[in-house]
Amino acid sequence: MDAREKRKLFIGMLGLIWLLVVLLAYATTHKSFSLSQIIVISKSLWQTVIVFGLISFAGGLGAKIISANEKESPLVWIAIQNALGFGILGLIILGMGASVGFSILNFGLLLVGGIILFRKEILLWWKQWTSLSLLWKRSSSLERKFAFGVLFILILRFLTALAPPLVFDSLVYHLTLPKHYLLAGGVAYTDDLIYWGMPQLIEMLYTFVMALAGVEAATLLGWGFGFLTLVGLLGYIERHFSSLAAWVAVVALLTGGSLTASLSSGYVEWALMLYGLSSFVLLKLWLSSKEAKFLYLLASFAGFLVGIKYTAAIFPVAIVFVFVFLNSGRGTKEIAKDIAVFGGLALLTFSPWMLKNFFATGNPVYPLLFPGGAMGEARIALHQEHPAWGNWQDLFLLPWRATVWGVKGKIGYSEDIGPLLLALSSFVGIGWKKREKAQKDIISIALIISLVFFSFWAISGRLSLLLLQSRLYFIFFPIWALLAGAGFERFYRLKASGIRFGRVSVVLLFLAFAFNVFTTATEFARYDVSDKLLGLSNSSVYRQKALGEYEIVMNYLEELPSDSHVLMLWETRSYACYPLCEPDEVIDRWYIDLKRYGSPDDVLEFWKESGYSHLLFRKEGADFVRNDPFERTEIDWAALDTLLADLPLLKDFNGQYQLYELRP
Repeated sequence: MDAREKRKLFIGMLGLIWLLVVLLAYATTHKSFSLSQIIVISKSLWQTVIVFGLISFAGGLGAKIISANEKESPLVWIAIQNALGFGILGLIILGMGASVGFSILNFGLLLVGGIILFRKEILLWWKQWTSLSLLWKRSSSLERKFAFGVLFILILRFLTALAPPLVFDSLVYHLTLPKHYLLAGGVAYTDDLIYWGMPQLIEMLYTFVMALAGVEAATLLGWGFGFLTLVGLLGYIERHFSSLAAWVAVVALLTGGSLTASLSSGYVEWALMLYGLSSFVLLKLWLSSKEAKFLYLLASFAGFLVGIKYTAAIFPVAIVFVFVFLNSGRGTKEIAKDIAVFGGLALLTFSPWMLKNFFATGNPVYPLLFPGGAMGEARIALHQEHPAWGNWQDLFLLPWRATVWGVKGKIGYSEDIGPLLLALSSFVGIGWKKREKAQKDIISIALIISLVFFSFWAISGRLSLLLLQSRLYFIFFPIWALLAGAGFERFYRLKASGIRFGRVSVVLLFLAFAFNVFTTATEFARYDVSDKLLGLSNSSVYRQKALGEYEIVMNYLEELPSDSHVLMLWETRSYACYPLCEPDEVIDRWYIDLKRYGSPDDVLEFWKESGYSHLLFRKEGADFVRNDPFERTEIDWAALDTLLADLPLLKDFNGQYQLYELRP
């Protein structure tokens, strides 16, 4: 090195040192971050790293078993490989919980070991993501406008997922069960939550990330399921139809308020949609190629599906319908053999959940159908005899009624699915004769699956109010969205008498989508999510803004003596105080106990003998049931009033909750 180079090196190093000194000196008097803010932001970054690590691990594991090929878009293989990896990991975690147990060490070793073991496959899985930038380059300016709206929603929901969970069912069981498992050190049975018997493939994954990074990591993983679903849907439709159809399909899904909100709720619906989309693609690959590996994968995915939610069993039934009606060129015996292989492997994949229930309660489908565990004959009868809602028109007009009358939180369909799925899928028959055979085949499969789901949905809704809820059928919504995208693509090209219907329809699409974009932004601002993520408010303040008096009650319960055990009446959400509290998870505790023991005094004596120290009565919830015209349970409200009048009141929470003492 000559003298000139040495001089330049000296000046450069001296300049860097000087810059660092000035910055540090400035920082001592101008503190941009407080310590609490650094902790909050660091926690969010750690949670993001853990979730990204698990998604990469699952993707690499899936890629080890099924590699990408030219038959489908790399974006589709990303979704399929992740779904396969998640399914296998869910069963591995279940096995851990039943054997070696749960601990941070065990989960950490599994994650780090998996990433190291499948590092080559993970790198290949990462490379497939470059196809997303290629899709962007192929998208028109119109399609990119849709993409910006999609990206805006995804970012806000990503940030919301990093804040403490607020949504009802996640606080009842989706996140409470993983908390129970982590406290118990394994998949231990509890009769506090009858939802323990539901299939829990996704809750196993939630347990994994909660152990390593906290509860927000679980809701962030839920967002990841949604992102993977949308990416896979984009890739599949763009490959077989067009980029316009792909972006419109995604917009059709995200115009639904409930579907959008589910991205950050900690629910399992987007995971179901990921498996539904992946199963659809595998079904088409099997029908086209008859390669045995696709049938085996399809069967495994069917088992994974039912391992997430019992009502997902409709999807394997729909697949069988496709086998029968579209498996041309194969005789009856061959079709029967395909169905037998499919059904047998699906049942085998699902069987660990039935075995878990059988060994704990004696009922493989606990808490349904048969008595067992915490479900006696009286509770079984109560929960399987819900009145229907609506009328006979649901049998013929269900898509219309679910779209128009489906309002988030309201009785009936209970969810906002948006207007575009129904409106745009109705156009799928336009220009049918001009479509390529491959497109016709895809649409035909999608139509059969959709019709099977609508039929089950309509009939089930006439049997029970609970079975009418739209969220139980979200699994086939990506397929419905495919029909919407394909339908709009044809309608967009329609011209007559100088009218370009596409231009007018685009304006209407943007208007419908903009409503939900605005709603998402409004909700984000209403709950001050940014304040929580930046450390400007704490978790309790954030939850109280959204949950009101409930959060105040939970904070108060934390101050009770350590040996307390609180029984809840008409309050189902126990995540915040579990295991101190025992929830009234399906609001039947008073009815069942009074029916079993006969009088308020005997019920009270049973509660005391069972070790309960306090009774938390949610008056608001009780009044709702008392005034519900659809409530057919003959609850003895007078006996309840008598019981409460004789108990010492410890604390009244603005008339919404009352906390009573049960100990002498």
